[in-house]
Amino acid sequence: MTMDITKSIAFTGHRSERICQAGMLHLYLDIVSEVRRLYSLGYRNFLSGMAEGFDLLAAQAVASLKTEYTDIHLIAVVPFRQQSNRYRPENKSLYDRMMKVADEVVTLHEDYRKGCFLHRNDYLVDNSEIALAYWDKQPYGGTYYTVGKARMMNRTIINLYK
Repeated sequence: MTMDITKSIAFTGHRSERICQAGMLHLYLDIVSEVRRLYSLGYRNFLSGMAEGFDLLAAQAVASLKTEYTDIHLIAVVPFRQQSNRYRPENKSLYDRMMKVADEVVTLHEDYRKGCFLHRNDYLVDNSEIALAYWDKQPYGGTYYTVGKARMMNRTIINLYK
């Protein structure tokens, strides 16, 4: 599939531990609402790094809209093939389901290697026009890095953190 970055959104957000578990349903509904809005503006490609937490929640939101929007695409961007091996069982199950419904899977490395997560984050920003984020504005971690790169590349950033 050839991807037009002007019609592409990248998800970036915290892992489950930095998201209030009680707020996961609200966050999911916020993601669905924002994906609907972006779809109405012509965006069709939604890239998820497939990490536990926000990434998988966002992938699930896109997957749930596939029956309504038949031309919406979920692109799974995987830093290395065995990414989900250490996931909690419920997240591993969700990961496996999302990998099956993804329209495209981009696997950046066969095996884990130093810097592979940053490579994945770079790929997300390089291949999208907008970063849809859940960032608590703390100056550390992968989401901080990805939002910073998106800013540096003059990408639009939508932060769902409240």
